[in-house]
Amino acid sequence: MSSREFPEGFLWGTSTSSFQIEMGAGEPSADSDWWVWVHDEENIRRGNASGAFPENGPGFWELYKHDLRRAREKLGNNAIRLSVDWSRIFPQPTTEVPVNQEFDEHGNIMHVNVDESAMRSLRKRADMAAVNHYRDILLEANNLGLTVFLTLYHWPLPLWLHDPISCRDNLKAASRKGWLDQSTVVEYAKYAAFAANSFGDLVDLYATINEAPIIAKYGYLHEHVHFPPGHNDVNLFLPVFRNLAIAHGLGYQQVKRWDNESATGKDPATVGVVSVLEQYDPADPENSEDRNAAEFNRYLWNEWNLNAVIKGDYDMNLDGCIDPDERMPHQAKGCDFIGADYYLRERVRHKVKGSDPRFNHEFAPSQGETSDTGWEIYPEGLGNVLRWADEAYGLPIYVTENGVADAQDKLRVKYLLAHLDQVHEAIKDGVDVRGYFYWSLLDNYSWFSGYRSRFGLFSVDMTTKERRPTSGVNIYRRIATENKLL
Repeated sequence: MSSREFPEGFLWGTSTSSFQIEMGAGEPSADSDWWVWVHDEENIRRGNASGAFPENGPGFWELYKHDLRRAREKLGNNAIRLSVDWSRIFPQPTTEVPVNQEFDEHGNIMHVNVDESAMRSLRKRADMAAVNHYRDILLEANNLGLTVFLTLYHWPLPLWLHDPISCRDNLKAASRKGWLDQSTVVEYAKYAAFAANSFGDLVDLYATINEAPIIAKYGYLHEHVHFPPGHNDVNLFLPVFRNLAIAHGLGYQQVKRWDNESATGKDPATVGVVSVLEQYDPADPENSEDRNAAEFNRYLWNEWNLNAVIKGDYDMNLDGCIDPDERMPHQAKGCDFIGADYYLRERVRHKVKGSDPRFNHEFAPSQGETSDTGWEIYPEGLGNVLRWADEAYGLPIYVTENGVADAQDKLRVKYLLAHLDQVHEAIKDGVDVRGYFYWSLLDNYSWFSGYRSRFGLFSVDMTTKERRPTSGVNIYRRIATENKLL
């Protein structure tokens, strides 16, 4: 490898998620908690949702052939990161499909056995038209020479598992509590088994769950309640964080069991988890309280989930130590790689905000250039988190998301080149980075903020669905095609 080249076989791609890009043409997906959340009038009134709707999105569900061809031909990519929508595949409950379950001494679900009989029952309950449509998408990607990186769960839950409005308004009385309830973990295991069985001949590379820290943080531990179900309570946050980590392990087992067919000539099922990794620095490096606050945020948001998934360490009191009853190696079922989503640096400073001293902090204003979302552009942070993850866990790494919201298209080229330089430097330092996926292929529905954030390498007119290349397209094509920095 020369001083500018990337390793042979390096994956170059873009990342997408089903809820964010599929709708806008063809059948909408209206059976998830996120659909209900962003359409709720009270959420819109409170500013917890933008008032923009996913059914007005870029329409990948119908236009996927054109978009996948763009990824291959216009971007020179050899990979694509896609997700499937759990609620499209199972719009009706799978709770009546019997499976054997085992619990550990703490009462946590430990094993779920999805046998052949259960698989037949799942197939009867699935929307096979949706399953076959996803197969068409995956087959098209394969035929174009795009290695599929498939994310099984990228945030929306089926409504039969989570009623976000009832949970927001009266959690105690709510009957469908999503990730607060271990039954969701069991249903996720069934779903993962079915997905691997249905798509395994077309997919070899899987992520179980996308950004568990973000799901738990913004749904259960944030003063701005933009994510369903909109709570700010550490006593809700911790069980959700735990259940998401356990769900990864069960999903890992199911994919390994049910996908035995290689799509690429390599291992039939390489399975990891995607976590958001950010750079956390003290606002005042000389201030010990700022340093402590920055370190707590780094530990909580970068490290906690990976420790649970990879080591079986569940620090349920957030004291930074693993007590004997927090050490659960039986829950570490496996993780073949780490997917690293990196966007920004946070500067953290101490501020008394409540009775819990662990959360007495705030984020200080950015010091450098920022994107349209107000996120500080700090490429060095990507290199730092890659080196940290490599040293801490020793697993292969994919950069699964990295991109900039840039409606004026003035920052994208500089951003891309600077962050890829950091990836290359990390590889030179011995970090086993195996791919880079820019966020995103298309402008998309950006959750509670609607269409304000324009991340796409191809901008999209959401009315006409016209795609236009941004300044990053030609640059990224040259890098991907030549497998080296310019």
